[in-house]
Amino acid sequence: METSSLSSLEGLTDIGLRGGVDMRPTLLRVLTDLYVQKLRHTPDEERHYTELALRLLDSVDVPTRAAVAARLTHHLSPPSQVMQRLAADLPEVAAAPRPDRLPRTRGAIAAAAHDPSTATRAETLPDQAVRIAAPAGIGSDVADELNELFFAANANERRLILLNLDIVASLPAGRSVVARDPTIGRKLEAAALARKREEFVRELARSLLISREQAQRIAGDELGEPIVVAAKALSIPRELLYRILLFVNTAVGHSVERVHALAELYDEIGAQAAQDLVAVWQALNINKDAREAGAHQPLLATDASGAHSAPATRRAPASSSHKIARRQAS
Repeated sequence: METSSLSSLEGLTDIGLRGGVDMRPTLLRVLTDLYVQKLRHTPDEERHYTELALRLLDSVDVPTRAAVAARLTHHLSPPSQVMQRLAADLPEVAAAPRPDRLPRTRGAIAAAAHDPSTATRAETLPDQAVRIAAPAGIGSDVADELNELFFAANANERRLILLNLDIVASLPAGRSVVARDPTIGRKLEAAALARKREEFVRELARSLLISREQAQRIAGDELGEPIVVAAKALSIPRELLYRILLFVNTAVGHSVERVHALAELYDEIGAQAAQDLVAVWQALNINKDAREAGAHQPLLATDASGAHSAPATRRAPASSSHKIARRQAS
């Protein structure tokens, strides 16, 4: 591995123990959860994850190692070196289900098919392996942890996360979808130059398909990396990003050196890494909506006799409801 990549991985493993909180278990859990959400990995992706995981495994607690072992077991082809390390761990870690207890993967089926003696038997095997690891979406725990990990990190740590995310734990292609508006860069720039923070937040939420609360957090971040991620995901030109950074947040724009550093980060990070983080932000919104829908109570509850009882709270006046609907539609 190149020296720059190696030093980058070493920097990632050093994330932690700031303010008395060790972030390394969270980092390992999150990267592992993201790793297993992609059915297949390139050799480079597997190598990067393996090197990072092996470094972090030496510094995390037993429950974290056991959780990692359990998650990797259900992947189509878990990294062998990591699994060997976990198998040699303490009994509570090594006791996690081993890959040889799982159904055969498509790769094994394809290999067997080349052997005439096993071809017929291979054809009868169920195509179950792909369904085991097929992700339904980014879980709320993964999205919440990665989001908090990123916002809690300092500038150097955020850079390391962004430079390694797409090669260590890249999500399946197409996981994040943004509104393709060729004018979004100009709209965000105009709102930033006019110091119209609410308009900036509204356009950002609309274009990234994220919640208004998350858009506010991105715009108000005092270090500026979330704006860079948004710009990369939306393919906003570098020159527009530079002016946005100067005016959207005084905590960032007051330092020309900081703006220069963020513009350089824009050039360094890949579009896939930015899209992966946006997918996490979108998952926060989806999971929040799902939780709220699950907790929703109907306006008219039915009692044991089948009669409808009046709602516990008064409904908003019709005019207010229409206003709310218009705001949500915008």
